Formats: sequence, structure tokens, C-alpha cells
Amino acid sequence: MEWVTGDTKPDIAARLPLLDTEGEETGGYADLTDATVKFQMRRPDDKRFTVNAVATVTDAPNGYVSYTWAANDLSIPGAYQVQWEVTWIDSSRQTSAIEEITVRRQ
Repeated sequence: MEWVTGDTKPDIAARLPLLDTEGEETGGYADLTDATVKFQMRRPDDKRFTVNAVATVTDAPNGYVSYTWAANDLSIPGAYQVQWEVTWIDSSRQTSAIEEITVRRQ
């Protein structure tokens, strides 16, 4: 996926897979009813997140989420790793696999 510095659209979106107790995908999708989700983004060589913000669950039963970019989220070009952190109603947490995105100069 690729975005341009300064852009705030389109939103980044995903469909989160259902994982088994070993963390392997089951072929289904997570039911996010009553869950909260965070979108997290960082450079591959950085341990700190440049974005660590609440995401929107757009279709809970089918596992769809999105994040609307804030004004400075895409201000620095380069490669980034993104992931989604789900907090379930019982306070347990589960984090998606890392995906790579690119932010390029205008």
C-alpha cells in the first residue's frame, strides 16, 4: 500500500482474521462485537509508534476496521509497519500480523 506525504485520505482499512490459540489464521474473520481496536504504525527500525490511535470498527461481525489519518500521520516519507491491536471484552489483547506501507513524497 502507498500513500503520499500530507494526505489524509483514503482511510486505511483491514479485515481482521480469526486466530486460533496458536495465533494461526482459521480461515474465518474476527467478530469484533464489544471489542476495541487500535491502529499502530512505526518505522521498521523504531520501537516507538508514530501512530497509536483508536480505530473504527466498521462492521463488527465480519471483522472490518479502519483508521482515518490525522493531519501529521503521513508527514514523513518512508517505509512503515502497521498492525491492528484488538482488546476483547475480557481485557485480553491480540495483535494482527505486521503489514508494510510506503509514504512517498508528493
